[in-house]
Amino acid sequence: MNPNKRHKKVSLASNGDCQVILCPDCGVLEINLGETAIRTNYESLRILSSVLNHAKVQLAQMKNASPAKNNNAQRSRLSRIH
Repeated sequence: MNPNKRHKKVSLASNGDCQVILCPDCGVLEINLGETAIRTNYESLRILSSVLNHAKVQLAQMKNASPAKNNNAQRSRLSRIH
């Protein structure tokens, strides 16, 4: 984003302290998490979304394989995603 230019910001999604904003003129995406802001592009947002979804699935698998349900249950193996 050019700091000298006033950018039009369009909110793409928002939930509490989390928001994704687009500047249609320059294509920059801004991800706001509370007081933290990340400026990125579409491809990086797509990759971040994929990584977060993968982490969500892994957490669910770990939760379902909890030893509390079965003393012989094996822990899910975490794999590298890079």
